[in-house]
Amino acid sequence: MKILSIDTSMATCSVAILENNNIIKEMHNYSEKEHSETLMPMIDELFKSTNLTLDDIGLIACSVGPGSFTGIRIGIATVKAFADAKNIPVVGVNSLEALAYLGIIEKGEGEYVSLLNARNDNVYFAIYKMKKGQFSIYKNPEAMPISDAITYIDNLKLPIYFLGDINNGIDLARLEQLYLSRVSIEKANSIDVNKHEYLTNLKPLAIGVALAGLNRYNNGIFGDSDSLTPMYLRKPQAQRQKEGKSDDISILEMSYTDLEKIKLDYEKFPNIWNYDVLQDDYDDSKYIVIKQNEEIYGFAGFRTIFEEMEIMNIVTKIDKRNQGFASNMLSYILRYAYEHEMEKINLEVNNNNLHAIKLYKTYGFKEVGRRNKYYKDGDAILMTYYL
Repeated sequence: MKILSIDTSMATCSVAILENNNIIKEMHNYSEKEHSETLMPMIDELFKSTNLTLDDIGLIACSVGPGSFTGIRIGIATVKAFADAKNIPVVGVNSLEALAYLGIIEKGEGEYVSLLNARNDNVYFAIYKMKKGQFSIYKNPEAMPISDAITYIDNLKLPIYFLGDINNGIDLARLEQLYLSRVSIEKANSIDVNKHEYLTNLKPLAIGVALAGLNRYNNGIFGDSDSLTPMYLRKPQAQRQKEGKSDDISILEMSYTDLEKIKLDYEKFPNIWNYDVLQDDYDDSKYIVIKQNEEIYGFAGFRTIFEEMEIMNIVTKIDKRNQGFASNMLSYILRYAYEHEMEKINLEVNNNNLHAIKLYKTYGFKEVGRRNKYYKDGDAILMTYYL
């Protein structure tokens, strides 16, 4: 299958055509011109130089951010036009994941810390893992101070590779200084320090977008043009100030007071369990809540048995869905599993819960079995994440 890949999230605009994992042709342009002026001529030249047309393309992969707000909109609009004209499936890929795939091309297995400049000493940040040929998410994309991002590497086990787009303003020298400062403290305390490396001379991001897109497509994560939406990791500063809210989202161990608050609004947290079942499981499992300004947006529960973890449920408030809160809780659970040296995480999900299935597959969970008619309205899909 041939894949057309487009990245307009960075200062360097890039396009590529791949045949599965093999690069047929790639073009990029670092210019002061707007991507609106450079993108279409590049795509036209790409097709001419390969003697291909849109009729030869089986999948279009597009970066959806974070990155240049204007650039992302230009790329998405272009892909939507192509997809609608020829009825081609599309995949949206975040720029941090695409960066990780560029590192995988160079280094293979490892854990990849992807960073992009978010201004004011903040970074867009995520961690990905390639192990035994399986790609998975360890830390979901988030905006945070660069010093806080460093703390997330404490529990990484494989060789660590830092990736940052130099043209987008990531100061890897400062990043290394922060990391080495922490390393020196660990050495002083006789703590083992993980191997790490900084990768800068990477291929254009469109290559990473294509490879990430192919992996998602093979896992059934794709759609039509309507499925493409920009990834915004935070609201503009002016809007946040106007709303009088902070960006601080807290994930905390659920207290009994939290449980009582959830009870008062339980109809706003729809799930297959009634409250009495949740209360009983609260006593037997570990539960977390995600909240902002004391308002609970969601909760999740999990159990550990020897080296395995079982996710009991992940629930988001109705009016807070599709805003990344389930992803944040799942990322927290993965980090907990790493810290406690789990070997795998198991869960079951209704085969009709397509949104949850897509989320788990995006993180790297694999379907390992099925229980027919386990739920009143469907089968239970058994999924596992291998650490």
